[in-house]
Amino acid sequence: MKYFNYLEKERLERIFYKQPQEFDKKTDKDILKYALGAFLYIPANKYEQIYKSVVNQEKEAKPLAICLEDAISEFGEREAIENLKLVLDDLSKQVFCKLEKLPLIFIRVKNKEQLKKIKDILIKNKDFITGIIIPKADSELLEDFISILDNFNLNNLYIIPIIESSKFIYKEIKETQFQKMYYSILNHKDKILGIRIGLTDVLGMYSIRRKREFCIYDNLIATSFIQDVINYLNREELDVPISAGVSELFNMDDEKIKNLYIKEIELDKFHGFVGKTVIHPKQVEIVQALSSITYEDYMDAQDIIKNYNSQIGVKKSSSGDKMNEYKPHYKWAKKIMSLAYIYGVLNKGVDYNELIKSKK
Repeated sequence: MKYFNYLEKERLERIFYKQPQEFDKKTDKDILKYALGAFLYIPANKYEQIYKSVVNQEKEAKPLAICLEDAISEFGEREAIENLKLVLDDLSKQVFCKLEKLPLIFIRVKNKEQLKKIKDILIKNKDFITGIIIPKADSELLEDFISILDNFNLNNLYIIPIIESSKFIYKEIKETQFQKMYYSILNHKDKILGIRIGLTDVLGMYSIRRKREFCIYDNLIATSFIQDVINYLNREELDVPISAGVSELFNMDDEKIKNLYIKEIELDKFHGFVGKTVIHPKQVEIVQALSSITYEDYMDAQDIIKNYNSQIGVKKSSSGDKMNEYKPHYKWAKKIMSLAYIYGVLNKGVDYNELIKSKK
């Protein structure tokens, strides 16, 4: 995969100071964990949508999550599993062997019983599947999934837990649950590629749904939950990126919705999130565009890393309007350099809007 692969060479050179680099499921985890970007969810029973999304990677690279959970009705599991088997079989015969840039493909599994039902599918397609997504994850479920995959001899599959259940919301129990999750992730962090949060489920517990007029950070329930996730799980010793929550509002032709979505992504980044789950292709280009690194941030990150062990501790930034403090800004700088490898660095004076314009 390579982000912004739809751009012609001339546009790439005009937009990027450093161009995005290729990656795949075999890329070193320290880089790959930052590469999930706009993570598109597709119901497992949508054969054509899955097939086209894989084939169209040459036009627009994006990781795919094939969903066997919320996107499938209570009575549609058998059909969805059969369709998953069929589409992966067809892709392996017709596409996987020919496509130069395979997408990162994840399977979102409803529960451990369902994981066992798709054992043969996973084993057969282990070379094409990057990992498993665990909805409503807690420490016990995470341990169970890892044990099952180990028994299947599928140690090469990454795991992405989604934090979205009441255990991590209700005040009287959440501290214990977060502590347990912290230690489970710490013990298995080599297998865990990322952490996701389920804001739709969290709001649903309180009969709340997003509104067009508000950013998710305007909601007290959501911000309290986000604060806890960051506080407990965005730790240096875990070193696992956390992805921002999804929005069901996808009409990016509506300027108000689009601008609010952009504001939310900028706040996601400011709070330390990396990437964002998306449910519609119209959201993809915006999330990917805002994942690119500005020239100013890259130059600052480069300066901080270069001078970290120098005799000085602070220096004026490349823009000349702020200070680079080498010790407190060092972790930020390292993350910026990893993101720059995946999403590229914009030329001086260029912003993310150029990437969105170039798509049209």
